[in-house]
Amino acid sequence: MKRLTQRSWIYISLAGFFLFALFFYLVITTEKKTTLDTPVYFFLVVFIDIVATGFLAGAMKSVATYQSSTPKGNLYLAGPVVVFCIILYIGYQYRPSEHKSLLSLSVQLSGPKGNQEPISKGTVSVIIDLFQQSRDVNNLGLAFFTGINPEFKGKPIELLVNVPGYYLPEENRYALGDSSDHTNLFVKLQKNKAATSFQGRLFSLPEKLGISGAVIHFSGTNVVVKTDSTGSFSTELPIASGSEVRVIAIKDNKEIYNSLRTIFQNDYLTLTENK
Repeated sequence: MKRLTQRSWIYISLAGFFLFALFFYLVITTEKKTTLDTPVYFFLVVFIDIVATGFLAGAMKSVATYQSSTPKGNLYLAGPVVVFCIILYIGYQYRPSEHKSLLSLSVQLSGPKGNQEPISKGTVSVIIDLFQQSRDVNNLGLAFFTGINPEFKGKPIELLVNVPGYYLPEENRYALGDSSDHTNLFVKLQKNKAATSFQGRLFSLPEKLGISGAVIHFSGTNVVVKTDSTGSFSTELPIASGSEVRVIAIKDNKEIYNSLRTIFQNDYLTLTENK
């Protein structure tokens, strides 16, 4: 069998390095499109690295020099060994980044009788760390929440509901799942023993301009309501008509109203922004 000349090995080495350059160029420029699993990626890097180093070794032998000046000595490496380490280092620097999917949450509402008493209207609001979102309940009693930061896995959920005739028991505690990207919550509401329905409007003075998108809390209840484009809102509280309730309005994480109010059935509350 005819042995390859040194020049032939040089040509082969150059071809190997060209293929390597092409490989890493594609990895870098298509990084966002790369779908290789991390173990598969490193297997390919090490395999191709060994092949290229083998090609280079045919043209230039690896040289290692050891000089003992201390008990531990000094190690000097040159040739293909260094190339192998450099290619491996470059492959490590451009390794596929770990992709974490955004989390989602579904809240299934029902009355005290469970599936025999479905909820088909109302709103649900959740607060998970810095994430806040409100959703309407669909005709199946479900409210869906998406776009939750994956770092919030296992975090507690502050759940607020606004369903006419029902309230959320305060003793219940909820949290996002810590192992799955989707969490299902099955929430059983209780019927209000007493209920007071009313409307209202939140506005600023002196122009009396409605404040939209403000979140209004009613202390002592789990009811929360959001103002519409005119600053108006309507809700039902699990209280008797004529009861006193502290009303708190928040806009852009800032408290803009806080006052104790007496609420009657079919009442109309006017809330003016604090100055």
